[in-house]
Amino acid sequence: MMELFITVFSAAFFVTVIRTTTPLLLATLGGLIADLSGALNVALEGMMLIGCLTAVIVSVYAPWYVAVAAGLGAGALLGLIMAFFAYRLKADIILVGFAINIFAAGGTVFALAIATGGDKGTSINLPSKAIPAVDLSFLKGIPVIGEALTAFLSGHSVLSWLAAFLVFAVWYFLYRTPWGLWLRGVGEYPAAPEAAGIPVNKIRTWSLIVSGALAGLGGAQLAMFNYVGFTRDMTAGRGFIALGAVLLGARHPIGALIAALLFGAFEALAVVMPGLFNDIPAELIRMIPFVVTIAALILFSIRAQRALALRGVK
Repeated sequence: MMELFITVFSAAFFVTVIRTTTPLLLATLGGLIADLSGALNVALEGMMLIGCLTAVIVSVYAPWYVAVAAGLGAGALLGLIMAFFAYRLKADIILVGFAINIFAAGGTVFALAIATGGDKGTSINLPSKAIPAVDLSFLKGIPVIGEALTAFLSGHSVLSWLAAFLVFAVWYFLYRTPWGLWLRGVGEYPAAPEAAGIPVNKIRTWSLIVSGALAGLGGAQLAMFNYVGFTRDMTAGRGFIALGAVLLGARHPIGALIAALLFGAFEALAVVMPGLFNDIPAELIRMIPFVVTIAALILFSIRAQRALALRGVK
């Protein structure tokens, strides 16, 4: 137990938490924007998965930043497709989202086999590139705390720093700009913005595009930094965990950050604990993030039901 305590409070574990949190946070911010507009994006899993494969394949032929942009673009395109079916063809948005997830699960395997010449499980034969880490070793020159700052802050992905900035950017957009007010108004009571001449479906379409772009960006982080390469179903439910983080974070950017950090910490524990507790099955430890997700959804449901009861709504 002491070994676990020492591990959890080490710089190495903190770096692992940031690594595991980044794709979750990006997808959570995407899910938050869509959810606040009234367009629940259950396709985050599929968007992340396709973003993973797109980024890996493009990185074989182009610089890493082009590959990241391609993963972002793939997610945005899926968001546009989702909006087209939901708001132009009037399909049920939940069913459209699950259709995208199913398409992603099978489509990525098919595309991977074409790209690798027959390998349906991994892109190990593709010389894909990685997202560079930010080197902050110059912080060592700071007296007393320099070594600690370097250990905790250096070596994170470029996208990890971008994700931290996006938390502030999304908060500012939602609560300090008129467009954010429109988006939240469309999600809360669409009839009122529509009566004021605000295009409800257009705002929801753009929210799904941005949501998909952020999920694709999370996929690029997963496939080009957390792991360098693509493996079948490598998102492993992270898109659904991101949906849980949106709800656990009370549909607020800061809450989304805290929830994503919580899930990232449990995922990091699932990474380090098998090496510390050999008598516990590794599969049981890897269940931790998903058990926490289910518990978070149950707690959110209880809290929501209590809030409705206090307002006298049945």
